[in-house]
Amino acid sequence: MLGEKGMIKFTLVLLFCSSISVQAITYSDALEKIQEHEVIQSGNFKVRAIQEEAKSKGSWGDPVFKIAAKNYPIDTLANDQTPMTGIDFGVSQKIPLTNKYEVKKSALESLSQAYRYNIENQKELLILNFWNILIENRKLSDELIILENNKDWIEKNLKVSSRLYTMGKVTQQAILEIQIRSFELDNIISNKKHELSKIKEKIKYLTGHSEIEEKSIPWNSLDTSSTDNIDYRELEFQEKVKAKQHAITASSLDLISDITISLNYTQRSNIDMVGDFIGVSISFPLPFSDKKSSNYSKSLYEESKTLKEYEVYKKSKNRDIMLKTQEIKKLNSELNVLNNKIIGFAIDARKIISKSYGVGKATYIELLQSELNLQNILLRKVALESKRDLERVSLKYIKGDLFDE
Repeated sequence: MLGEKGMIKFTLVLLFCSSISVQAITYSDALEKIQEHEVIQSGNFKVRAIQEEAKSKGSWGDPVFKIAAKNYPIDTLANDQTPMTGIDFGVSQKIPLTNKYEVKKSALESLSQAYRYNIENQKELLILNFWNILIENRKLSDELIILENNKDWIEKNLKVSSRLYTMGKVTQQAILEIQIRSFELDNIISNKKHELSKIKEKIKYLTGHSEIEEKSIPWNSLDTSSTDNIDYRELEFQEKVKAKQHAITASSLDLISDITISLNYTQRSNIDMVGDFIGVSISFPLPFSDKKSSNYSKSLYEESKTLKEYEVYKKSKNRDIMLKTQEIKKLNSELNVLNNKIIGFAIDARKIISKSYGVGKATYIELLQSELNLQNILLRKVALESKRDLERVSLKYIKGDLFDE
């Protein structure tokens, strides 16, 4: 059994551990965690693998060493019965007549650089996803505030209804309808809280923490443009095009076959007093098949395919920038009307009807309609703000804008 002091220490430890587990991190710390995500680490290993492959493709290959026992009599296996008997030592090396291996290495180096840019793009995608989650988290939080405020308002009017009921100014149905509305809000609030808990798990997947300090999130950056735009997808395409062009050059150079030079030394018993033998040979394949010419044609088609994909990307990028810019303007215009006109009128209307209901001059139906109307308008505002900021984040990503603080 723990004593009083032991129990106090145990409680303090639990509170300390609990505070650590729910400790929120800043936005900048979250970005650093995202840079270390497993997706990024996997991509780095891919780059290293391609770099090593580039070294392999740029090599001539290892020389071949050969030892062979030649012309030994099958009956005796003696080495001094015939002048042709001996042990043959040979070294051979494949030598290119062009610089095609250097070009193949360059092709893979360009491909490696393309993957580096792909990793940077993956980082941007993770940050984009992170921003989408933050916006969704803010939207749910704002909706929860609206619903909880409405719940408080309903509860106050429920008390008013009870007073009016005792005075005979409203029926019991009015109280029941308002209670039903209160229960509906309880259910909606519960669902919102459940959705917020799922958002925390999404944040934890990216950053290792389920809470982000709200004050550290640079919301204002969504409405600004950076001068240091870097489009990693476009840079990736450019490096892929370079890789394909190097591949075409390598395929054309590959039409000229490599030669293999071999040097042989035969150690003999010297029964004919002539001594040991040496020999030199040169060999090369005859390009009679379609293999090399087909590889060259294949490289041409692959370059054309990559160039077309690059052109499609540039066109779609310009289109998406224009469409999203127009959509943001439209959403801002709608928000401006809501903020400057509709919301104020809806708040005033609810106040007026609430006062009228309190003195028995408005029905409970008018009361609930005014509450529901204001709620829908406020939720509409939150939804529009969320949609607008999602478009802003997407636009920054398309432009290659940095997600800095």
